[in-house]
Amino acid sequence: MSASSTSPTFRHLLFVLLTLGGIYHAAPWPTVQAVLNAFLVLGLAPEFRSPLVGAFWSAAAGWVLEGTMRAYPHLGGTALGNLTVTLLAVWVLAQWPPSQRKAFWARLAALAVVHALLVHLAVRLACGPHSWGSGWLWTLLTVPLWGTVAFKLHQPLYRR
Repeated sequence: MSASSTSPTFRHLLFVLLTLGGIYHAAPWPTVQAVLNAFLVLGLAPEFRSPLVGAFWSAAAGWVLEGTMRAYPHLGGTALGNLTVTLLAVWVLAQWPPSQRKAFWARLAALAVVHALLVHLAVRLACGPHSWGSGWLWTLLTVPLWGTVAFKLHQPLYRR
């Protein structure tokens, strides 16, 4: 069990809510939104005990991101891409629990590429052609930053 007075579930939920609020408040900076979205979808949402709860939070992040961007005529593509990649990340995490930080970073980088492709495919299906921007590149470049936080969260309690 953790030595601190707060439970890991409460801390995790607090991280998710702060990240979701960060996505909302980073609306003037789409690259920061993309990094926070990827952190929530790939780093925080797979850690929930129920995959459906994690999928709910990642879909909520997609809705918040699209709602604050106000760039798409039809919403839902980012939420669908987030949901799909979160379920994939949950499966990967269950099959291969993280043991080394750099290997986990490589896994997150690969999932970030899959996330970018799925989100852009879903957005294209939902509302047609759109610009990609550089959010996916900044997400890849910052994997060591948010990947380290996610690695600490994904470790079993006895290794934290």
